Amino acid sequence: METNIIEGNPTKKFFVEMITRDISIEDAIIDLLDNSIDGANRINSETYEGLWVRLTINDRQFIIEDNCGGFTLETAKKYAFRFGRPETAPKTLNNTVGRFGIGMKRSLFKIGKFFSVESRCSNDHFCVNVDVEQWSKKTKDVTLADSTISTIDDWSFNYQQIEDDGVLQNDGTFIKVTGLNPEVQDLFSDSRFISELAQDIQRLLNFSLLRGLKIYLNEKELEGKRIELLISDVSLPYYDEGTIGDVKYRIVAGLGEVGEPKKSGWYIYCNDRLVVEADETTMTGWGISSIPKWHVNYVMFRGVLYLDSKETLNLPLTTTKKGIDTTSEVYKAILPKMKDAMINILDYLKKITQMGDQANSYRQMLCETMSKASAVELKSMSFQINGTPHAKNVFVAPPLDEDVIAQKKSTVRIAYDANKIKADSAKKHAEASSYKDLGNITFDYYLRMEGI
Repeated sequence: METNIIEGNPTKKFFVEMITRDISIEDAIIDLLDNSIDGANRINSETYEGLWVRLTINDRQFIIEDNCGGFTLETAKKYAFRFGRPETAPKTLNNTVGRFGIGMKRSLFKIGKFFSVESRCSNDHFCVNVDVEQWSKKTKDVTLADSTISTIDDWSFNYQQIEDDGVLQNDGTFIKVTGLNPEVQDLFSDSRFISELAQDIQRLLNFSLLRGLKIYLNEKELEGKRIELLISDVSLPYYDEGTIGDVKYRIVAGLGEVGEPKKSGWYIYCNDRLVVEADETTMTGWGISSIPKWHVNYVMFRGVLYLDSKETLNLPLTTTKKGIDTTSEVYKAILPKMKDAMINILDYLKKITQMGDQANSYRQMLCETMSKASAVELKSMSFQINGTPHAKNVFVAPPLDEDVIAQKKSTVRIAYDANKIKADSAKKHAEASSYKDLGNITFDYYLRMEGI
């Protein structure tokens, strides 16, 4: 019998504190939404029409309910309530974003002291009710090799079968958390937090929302924030696609709307979950070797990287799902391709700047005359110019001729400089409300005088 053993088992209280320490309440809630989206993906990966998730958040309780299929009792017993993903667990094989098997439990422990998880899936309908304080004290006796009895932490959860008295009438999941932790209760009673949470959901889960999933926050339906590129029959974005190991990638980069610098940069999706947003740092190639640092002259740059894998662990995704592991071999292989996409686009944007006073009106005309395609559309879009397939690794830029672009508009902008004293006198005489109004009046006057 071996006697020189020192116990190294963690306590449950310590473990729970560690896994919840570095996750924000917003991220905890979005983790739970990710689980619903994974369920929707299992039902139909092409469209989420007819599927919904409802969030109810106030200073008394947190509720999330969906009709996204639920999970079986076997899944609950073997995987869903385990802390960590067992090596014997089957591969997910459905392009989910769950990685380590702690998301749901971490979120629930973060939010409150009592939680109930009800699931209905096919013939299974059951509920798990947990008093976190009681569970943290739960122990069990085990018999050691020398036949002595030892008391250890019991990490298991109890479940109850549901016959007809459950909340769920269709396949899905219902989770309720009460006894909110003090800091959570403060946040949930703050209308600003609710508003910011709505914005986070609409941004980070925009792909699922635009694919048809309905998400309601306190009865208000949320809308996905569109990430868009400009396209036309004579101008198309750079694109590249392929496979590295078990990860499929697609790069689409080109021009976006002007006027909102915060939207410029790279966007990265992992299994359709936005994990990097409008990045303008070295992480996505800016300021490295031949690529310049981001500058307002590049405000129209938009790049989207899609990474997909049936096995989530293959993706260069951080544990918080809010960033990319730049040390990943997959990402290190893709970064040079992203930089290649940037080269021609940034050169073109430099040339726009060289147009001087015409640059801003030219940028605006591009936005007004070109169509817009969302990130959802761009992921599967086949690009063509006049019926001919668009070649990979090529950015087809719009013509750098303001008149050519203007031909696509029903109106054009006419601008000229004038002496300020004379302009003010003319403005007063014409009773114009602004210089722009004066410009319209003088143009109309010219047309009348010339009989045009």
